[in-house]
Amino acid sequence: MPRRADFKDSVISPQDIRDRARKLWATGQPLRAAVIGAESESQPLFPYSIPFRKPTAQEWLDRFAELRAAVAALDAESKASLGAGYSVTFRGAAHQKLGRLRIPERITFESIEDLAVCAGESDEVRRFFKLAETLQSREPRMIRWLAERPLAALASENLVPRLLDIAAHFQSYPRPNRFARELGIPGVDSKFIEDNRTVLTEWLDCLLPAEAIDATVRGLQDHGFERRYGLRFEDPQIRFRWLDPSRAPGGISDATIPLPQLAAYAPACGHVIVTENKINFLALPQSPDVLAIFGGGYAIDLLRALPWIANQPLHYWGDLDTHGFAILSRLRGYFPHTRSFLMDRDTLVAHRDLWTEELSGTRVLRDLPTLDPHEQALYDDLRNDRLGDRVRLEQERVKYQLVQKVVLALHR
Repeated sequence: MPRRADFKDSVISPQDIRDRARKLWATGQPLRAAVIGAESESQPLFPYSIPFRKPTAQEWLDRFAELRAAVAALDAESKASLGAGYSVTFRGAAHQKLGRLRIPERITFESIEDLAVCAGESDEVRRFFKLAETLQSREPRMIRWLAERPLAALASENLVPRLLDIAAHFQSYPRPNRFARELGIPGVDSKFIEDNRTVLTEWLDCLLPAEAIDATVRGLQDHGFERRYGLRFEDPQIRFRWLDPSRAPGGISDATIPLPQLAAYAPACGHVIVTENKINFLALPQSPDVLAIFGGGYAIDLLRALPWIANQPLHYWGDLDTHGFAILSRLRGYFPHTRSFLMDRDTLVAHRDLWTEELSGTRVLRDLPTLDPHEQALYDDLRNDRLGDRVRLEQERVKYQLVQKVVLALHR
């Protein structure tokens, strides 16, 4: 005798159909089909057939009462009974022992409205069609966005009036070279633009001409939205310090300024020292014609925007560990003439009693192609733990007398 659980799947239940409807809705396919409509060359989505297993003749014989009740429940919650929802097509079948049976042959959603009833999304369908009408009347080109991102578009419904205003402004004033705060779009503040850069990117990419978009910029990091569409943004700040007071403009020897200003400053100097540690940067001794740059954080990558460095003797001083050598290698990728500074084997060995352990999460184990042979040999020893477990000498632990000696020797 078959188990009772075997017959639960013999006739699909109204709850099963509702679950199927919600899963189909979550794909966005029904809303997409509603937008594309007759323009699509593919097979129309509706009427949408719901596959289900039909009871066998033996199952009808074994569980006749249960199956008859299941079919009655299916019929009672169908569109024919409730006016909306799934439709059931029945067929009559002769059973050898039970006589004439009424068996579900086909179950369908005839329209998106019927699907929405079962999925509990009827209000969303009405809102979606209203949104489509708004876009069709004000910016028909965004119907494409509605079709490609229907659920995201529905979630952004309340934003659409302001998105339309922003899009219109950028079409009238492409690449405005202003801060978002300065655009002056009625009802739109800079916070709205900042909070909705992802959806704005989708809109502006669709609506703006190619010449108004910097296609080389992708993503939102490092002011990507502003650079892509020609908005102004706060320039990165970089800190420098003259070790030669006589070279300090207006007596200002230590300053943090926007990167473009340092690029324009372009001082000719005897040497440039880049160091990662702020205290070391501040404590570098006075030395004729030497400029120090604080390279902490992501400032190393900013230096490539300073072309004048390519014409100056350049020295990098970082921690004596795998991560320090990785930063050196990256800087040398921008400026091949970079020389390492107190990052040699003698310095490491002379400070053995001050070694610490490099954190596992910051270690670098990949090949570094720009290291010179001596640096490469020391880097290999460090990454392969030949000198000890995760050996590290932090640059602030290097004896200050040695720092003074090396810096003062530069001008000679």
